[in-house]
Amino acid sequence: MVIVYGSRFYGKVKACGRSFLATRFAHIYYVPLIPIGTSLVLEENADGSYRGMKAPFSVKSMLAAYLRVWGPLACIATFFLGLGAVEDMDGEPVAMIVAGVFSGVVFLALLAGTILGWAVVGKLSEDEKKQRSVYAMHLGYFVDPADMGDARHAFRDGLLETIANRARGMASMGYRMSADPVQAWPHLALDPTHNDDQLVTAAFTLARLDASLAQGGHKLQLEQLHQQIWQRIQRANPPYLTAHAGA
Repeated sequence: MVIVYGSRFYGKVKACGRSFLATRFAHIYYVPLIPIGTSLVLEENADGSYRGMKAPFSVKSMLAAYLRVWGPLACIATFFLGLGAVEDMDGEPVAMIVAGVFSGVVFLALLAGTILGWAVVGKLSEDEKKQRSVYAMHLGYFVDPADMGDARHAFRDGLLETIANRARGMASMGYRMSADPVQAWPHLALDPTHNDDQLVTAAFTLARLDASLAQGGHKLQLEQLHQQIWQRIQRANPPYLTAHAGA
């Protein structure tokens, strides 16, 4: 008897463009058993291979994997077990009703979980997809910087360099700066006296990235800054907000 086993990705969530989060599971006969770790898949190739990076473990991805695969199997098993229980109690009307109702409730609960696993768990809102269109301008992919694991540090340096270069370019055109742009980037991002898209979007991406690395009160401040910059971008309603639609 041939036993099919190994590891593969399940629980595709936060999909945008060609990128998504997925969790690698040990499986037997392609049924996910034990989660091994979550990866941020940047793109999936035609031959089924992936290009990606290690990401923080995603409970949503794990839950989606179990609901999408185990959910239908559990529904089928519950249906036949319930049917068998009812048949075994032939001649006992009350017991048949109790067994039928119990089986029906369990079946409906499992069915609801399966539907949620496919239709709801890990799905991005339209706003979240638009934000990924902004991040993609600086990361190259429609991904959340918070999901980039250890790569966040390298991207952070690049974002600060972009902000500093844009600020120096603005200064050469007459923009007055009273502080080092590397330190004062939150102020620069919210300053209404300029409309430098590259600087604002880099700061927006950096705020999200730094918030994912911070803790406590500083994390809350960065999340508020991220939301404030997002409101500024939305008011301008630039065309790149819908870039994800064509990805």
